[in-house]
Amino acid sequence: MEHSDLLFTIDSRSPLPINVQMKEQIKWLIGKDLLKPGDTLPSTNQLADRLSINRNTIQWVYSQLKEEGLLTIQKGRGTQVADQAKIEQFKRNNPYFGFVEKMIKEAYEAGYPTENVLLSGFAYMQLFGQPLKKKKRYLFFECKSSSCFFYLDEIKRTTDADIQTIDISSPEEMLHDAVRNTDVIVTTLDQADSVKRFAEPAHKTVITVGSANDVSLLFNMLRPQ
Repeated sequence: MEHSDLLFTIDSRSPLPINVQMKEQIKWLIGKDLLKPGDTLPSTNQLADRLSINRNTIQWVYSQLKEEGLLTIQKGRGTQVADQAKIEQFKRNNPYFGFVEKMIKEAYEAGYPTENVLLSGFAYMQLFGQPLKKKKRYLFFECKSSSCFFYLDEIKRTTDADIQTIDISSPEEMLHDAVRNTDVIVTTLDQADSVKRFAEPAHKTVITVGSANDVSLLFNMLRPQ
Protein backbone atom coordinates (compact mmCIF):
# COMPACT_ATOMS: atom_id res chain seq x y z
CA MET A 1 0.00 0.00 0.00
CA GLU A 2 1.25 3.48 -0.85
CA HIS A 3 1.41 6.10 1.90
CA SER A 4 2.46 9.18 -0.04
CA ASP A 5 -0.45 11.00 1.66
CA LEU A 6 0.62 9.95 5.17
CA LEU A 7 0.36 12.86 7.60
CA PHE A 8 2.83 13.76 10.33
CA THR A 9 2.49 16.53 12.87
CA ILE A 10 5.71 18.44 13.44
CA ASP A 11 5.82 21.10 16.19
CA SER A 12 8.85 23.37 15.92
CA ARG A 13 8.11 24.76 19.42
CA SER A 14 8.27 21.34 21.08
CA PRO A 15 11.27 20.60 23.33
CA LEU A 16 11.63 17.33 21.40
CA PRO A 17 13.88 17.57 18.31
CA ILE A 18 12.08 17.21 14.98
CA ASN A 19 13.87 13.96 14.15
CA VAL A 20 12.72 12.41 17.44
CA GLN A 21 9.14 13.58 16.80
CA MET A 22 9.10 11.91 13.39
CA LYS A 23 10.78 8.71 14.54
CA GLU A 24 8.36 8.19 17.43
CA GLN A 25 5.33 8.99 15.26
CA ILE A 26 6.34 6.32 12.75
CA LYS A 27 6.72 3.83 15.61
CA TRP A 28 3.21 4.71 16.79
CA LEU A 29 1.76 4.26 13.30
CA ILE A 30 3.40 0.84 13.11
CA GLY A 31 2.43 -0.09 16.68
CA LYS A 32 -1.23 0.82 16.04
CA ASP A 33 -1.34 -1.01 12.66
CA LEU A 34 -1.87 2.21 10.70
CA LEU A 35 1.33 1.29 8.90
CA LYS A 36 1.44 -2.41 8.04
CA PRO A 37 4.24 -4.73 6.89
CA GLY A 38 5.21 -3.91 3.31
CA ASP A 39 3.57 -0.46 3.26
CA THR A 40 5.54 2.22 1.42
CA LEU A 41 6.42 5.47 3.19
CA PRO A 42 6.71 8.85 1.46
CA SER A 43 10.08 9.62 -0.08
CA THR A 44 12.49 11.89 1.76
CA ASN A 45 11.93 14.60 -0.89
CA GLN A 46 8.14 14.38 -0.55
CA LEU A 47 8.24 14.73 3.22
CA ALA A 48 10.86 17.48 3.12
CA ASP A 49 8.67 19.57 0.79
CA ARG A 50 5.46 18.87 2.70
CA LEU A 51 6.85 19.53 6.18
CA SER A 52 9.33 22.26 5.19
CA ILE A 53 12.18 20.49 6.94
CA ASN A 54 15.62 19.35 5.86
CA ARG A 55 15.71 16.19 3.74
CA ASN A 56 18.68 14.96 5.78
CA THR A 57 16.49 14.92 8.90
CA ILE A 58 14.06 12.50 7.26
CA GLN A 59 16.91 10.42 5.88
CA TRP A 60 18.31 10.12 9.44
CA VAL A 61 14.92 8.98 10.78
CA TYR A 62 14.50 6.35 8.05
CA SER A 63 18.06 5.11 8.56
CA GLN A 64 17.62 4.83 12.32
CA LEU A 65 14.38 2.86 11.93
CA LYS A 66 16.09 0.62 9.38
CA GLU A 67 18.82 -0.10 11.95
CA GLU A 68 16.11 -0.98 14.48
CA GLY A 69 14.57 -3.43 12.01
CA LEU A 70 11.32 -1.53 11.44
CA LEU A 71 11.96 -0.26 7.90
CA THR A 72 13.66 -1.50 4.74
CA ILE A 73 15.27 0.84 2.21
CA GLN A 74 15.84 -0.52 -1.30
CA LYS A 75 16.83 1.27 -4.47
CA GLY A 76 13.89 1.40 -6.85
CA ARG A 77 11.40 0.33 -4.17
CA GLY A 78 11.77 3.18 -1.71
CA THR A 79 11.25 2.92 2.04
CA GLN A 80 8.88 0.25 3.31
CA VAL A 81 7.70 -1.15 6.61
CA ALA A 82 9.58 -4.35 7.46
CA ASP A 83 8.12 -7.83 7.17
CA GLN A 84 5.49 -9.35 9.44
CA ALA A 85 7.96 -11.24 11.65
CA LYS A 86 10.00 -8.11 12.47
CA ILE A 87 6.91 -6.03 13.20
CA GLU A 88 5.41 -8.72 15.44
CA GLN A 89 8.69 -8.88 17.34
CA PHE A 90 8.64 -5.07 17.74
CA LYS A 91 5.11 -5.23 19.17
CA ARG A 92 6.03 -8.01 21.59
CA ASN A 93 9.05 -6.05 22.83
CA ASN A 94 7.12 -2.77 23.09
CA PRO A 95 3.69 -3.59 24.56
CA TYR A 96 3.19 -0.19 26.20
CA PHE A 97 1.39 1.72 23.41
CA GLY A 98 -2.07 0.98 24.82
CA PHE A 99 -0.97 2.02 28.32
CA VAL A 100 0.41 5.35 27.07
CA GLU A 101 -2.75 6.01 25.04
CA LYS A 102 -4.92 5.39 28.10
CA MET A 103 -2.72 7.60 30.30
CA ILE A 104 -2.88 10.51 27.84
CA LYS A 105 -6.66 10.24 27.53
CA GLU A 106 -7.01 10.27 31.32
CA ALA A 107 -4.74 13.32 31.60
CA TYR A 108 -6.77 15.11 28.93
CA GLU A 109 -10.09 14.27 30.62
CA ALA A 110 -8.69 15.54 33.92
CA GLY A 111 -7.82 18.86 32.29
CA TYR A 112 -4.04 18.46 32.53
CA PRO A 113 -1.83 19.69 29.66
CA THR A 114 -0.68 16.32 28.31
CA GLU A 115 2.72 17.54 27.08
CA ASN A 116 3.45 19.01 30.52
CA VAL A 117 2.49 15.70 32.16
CA LEU A 118 4.90 13.79 29.93
CA LEU A 119 7.74 16.28 30.43
CA SER A 120 7.14 16.23 34.18
CA GLY A 121 7.35 12.43 34.13
CA PHE A 122 10.64 12.61 32.24
CA ALA A 123 12.01 15.10 34.79
CA TYR A 124 10.90 12.82 37.63
CA MET A 125 12.80 9.90 36.14
CA GLN A 126 15.93 12.05 35.76
CA LEU A 127 15.71 13.19 39.37
CA PHE A 128 14.63 10.05 41.17
CA GLY A 129 15.03 7.12 38.78
CA GLN A 130 12.61 4.23 39.05
CA PRO A 131 9.89 4.95 41.65
CA LEU A 132 10.21 1.44 43.08
CA LYS A 133 13.03 -1.06 42.97
CA LYS A 134 11.91 -3.89 40.75
CA LYS A 135 12.18 -7.45 41.89
CA LYS A 136 14.42 -9.61 39.76
CA ARG A 137 12.29 -11.88 37.59
CA TYR A 138 13.48 -15.43 36.86
CA LEU A 139 11.82 -17.78 34.40
CA PHE A 140 12.61 -21.49 34.76
CA PHE A 141 12.12 -22.82 31.25
CA GLU A 142 11.47 -26.57 30.88
CA CYS A 143 13.31 -27.32 34.13
CA LYS A 144 12.35 -30.81 35.31
CA SER A 145 15.70 -32.08 36.60
CA SER A 146 16.78 -32.09 40.25
CA SER A 147 19.63 -29.66 39.51
CA CYS A 148 17.14 -27.10 38.24
CA PHE A 149 15.06 -27.42 41.40
CA PHE A 150 18.19 -26.85 43.50
CA TYR A 151 18.81 -23.45 41.89
CA LEU A 152 15.13 -22.56 42.02
CA ASP A 153 15.07 -23.29 45.75
CA GLU A 154 18.28 -21.28 46.30
CA ILE A 155 16.80 -18.25 44.57
CA LYS A 156 13.68 -18.53 46.73
CA ARG A 157 15.80 -18.88 49.85
CA THR A 158 18.24 -16.01 49.24
CA THR A 159 16.20 -13.41 47.35
CA ASP A 160 12.71 -11.98 47.07
CA ALA A 161 12.76 -12.52 43.30
CA ASP A 162 9.64 -13.20 41.29
CA ILE A 163 9.92 -16.76 39.96
CA GLN A 164 7.88 -18.32 37.15
CA THR A 165 8.07 -21.69 35.43
CA ILE A 166 6.95 -22.72 31.95
CA ASP A 167 7.09 -25.76 29.67
CA ILE A 168 8.29 -25.52 26.09
CA SER A 169 5.09 -27.28 25.00
CA SER A 170 3.07 -24.18 25.99
CA PRO A 171 1.42 -22.13 23.21
CA GLU A 172 3.97 -19.98 21.37
CA GLU A 173 2.24 -16.72 22.28
CA MET A 174 2.41 -17.69 25.96
CA LEU A 175 6.12 -18.49 25.60
CA HIS A 176 6.84 -15.11 24.02
CA ASP A 177 4.90 -13.29 26.75
CA ALA A 178 6.70 -15.17 29.52
CA VAL A 179 10.11 -14.40 28.01
CA ARG A 180 9.28 -10.74 27.48
CA ASN A 181 8.20 -10.32 31.09
CA THR A 182 11.29 -11.82 32.71
CA ASP A 183 14.88 -10.72 33.37
CA VAL A 184 16.75 -14.02 33.49
CA ILE A 185 15.89 -17.40 31.99
CA VAL A 186 17.18 -20.61 33.57
CA THR A 187 17.04 -23.85 31.60
CA THR A 188 18.82 -27.16 31.14
CA LEU A 189 21.68 -27.78 28.73
CA ASP A 190 19.64 -30.03 26.45
CA GLN A 191 16.91 -27.38 26.09
CA ALA A 192 19.23 -24.37 25.67
CA ASP A 193 19.00 -24.13 21.86
CA SER A 194 15.21 -24.30 21.85
CA VAL A 195 14.93 -21.70 24.60
CA LYS A 196 17.37 -19.30 22.94
CA ARG A 197 15.07 -19.17 19.92
CA PHE A 198 12.65 -17.22 22.12
CA ALA A 199 15.18 -15.44 24.33
CA GLU A 200 17.62 -13.96 21.82
CA PRO A 201 15.13 -11.75 19.90
CA ALA A 202 14.02 -10.32 23.27
CA HIS A 203 17.67 -9.81 24.39
CA LYS A 204 17.24 -11.90 27.54
CA THR A 205 19.97 -13.58 29.56
CA VAL A 206 19.84 -17.38 29.43
CA ILE A 207 21.59 -19.38 32.17
CA THR A 208 22.14 -23.03 31.40
CA VAL A 209 22.20 -25.52 34.27
CA GLY A 210 25.04 -27.86 33.39
CA SER A 211 27.49 -25.15 32.33
CA ALA A 212 30.07 -24.29 35.00
CA ASN A 213 30.38 -20.71 33.73
CA ASP A 214 26.65 -20.16 33.80
CA VAL A 215 26.26 -21.56 37.31
CA SER A 216 28.90 -19.11 38.54
CA LEU A 217 26.97 -16.29 36.86
CA LEU A 218 23.76 -17.43 38.52
CA PHE A 219 25.27 -17.42 42.01
CA ASN A 220 26.77 -13.98 41.40
CA MET A 221 23.25 -12.77 40.65
CA LEU A 222 22.04 -14.15 43.95
CA ARG A 223 24.51 -12.16 46.00
CA PRO A 224 23.00 -9.14 47.82
CA GLN A 225 23.46 -5.89 45.87
